Amino acid sequence: MNKRCIGCGKILQDQDKSSEGYTPNLKNEYCMRCFRLKNYGEKKEGEIVLEKDILTRVNKGKGIAFFLVDFLNINQETIHLFNKIKLPKILVISKSDMLRREMNQDKIRIWLDQVYQVDKVLFISNKPSFKSNNIFKIMEEYNTYTAYIMGLTNAGKSTFLNKLLKEAGIKKEILASNKPNTTLDFIKIKIGEYTIFDTPGFSYQNDSLALLNKEIKPISYQIKPNTRLIINDLELFFKEENKVIFYGSTKIERKYQETPQLVYKINVSANQDIVLPGIGYLNIKEPCQIWSNKDNLETRIDVSEVKYE
Repeated sequence: MNKRCIGCGKILQDQDKSSEGYTPNLKNEYCMRCFRLKNYGEKKEGEIVLEKDILTRVNKGKGIAFFLVDFLNINQETIHLFNKIKLPKILVISKSDMLRREMNQDKIRIWLDQVYQVDKVLFISNKPSFKSNNIFKIMEEYNTYTAYIMGLTNAGKSTFLNKLLKEAGIKKEILASNKPNTTLDFIKIKIGEYTIFDTPGFSYQNDSLALLNKEIKPISYQIKPNTRLIINDLELFFKEENKVIFYGSTKIERKYQETPQLVYKINVSANQDIVLPGIGYLNIKEPCQIWSNKDNLETRIDVSEVKYE
């Protein structure tokens, strides 16, 4: 039986140093590539797994899919990807310990249903006290013993799986890294009677994918007339005075310019969000028109606007 690397999922081999899965000793758990990634942070350029290949394999299988995404990266693009999964599926909000206290989970559930028509949601956390075995109860509800752990690159899939393994008393560790596409193939994991597949992460179209690694701390900005906001490679221009609250994990640069060369116009209502794919989102306090250098910005109601009893 072929042994697979527990980092990338490739079959281990000791014959060809230039091929995937190479290790000098077949008794090793990791291939050379993953050993160097784990210990030295090294990663080859150009390693990528195609979205359609991941989805084709999952959709041909049986079981349930758990799709991980952190709160900053919930948007039309990621939900569209989630909806391409044909198996029964659960949207898993990872790193929920980094949500602010006012981001009530019940509110977020209702908001996800109202805005994105997603009604099956699970929250997971990196806190040591948080138990991860809820997925087994969900699998039993769906009468299956097979699950696929899916999601965006760096959504926390490997960390989540390592927690499951630890809770089950299994002394094995999936390679967790902040490098994109650490997992290159499906990794099969047996936990008692359950079979869990760790799948390659989906690459985000925006190269500046937000990495949520600390509590979300909103930052307020008073916007003067003719203000240009620069966030990574995104530019937004405000003609009128306003106030915005930024939820993200990067910095905003402000400049003042009367005639910016921006062609895309967005109409925003009071207290709406502008979603910044791969970055986070801005909450806009006053109705306005905003000009941008990108045409993929989404507007939506803010989670604080959700009403529930």
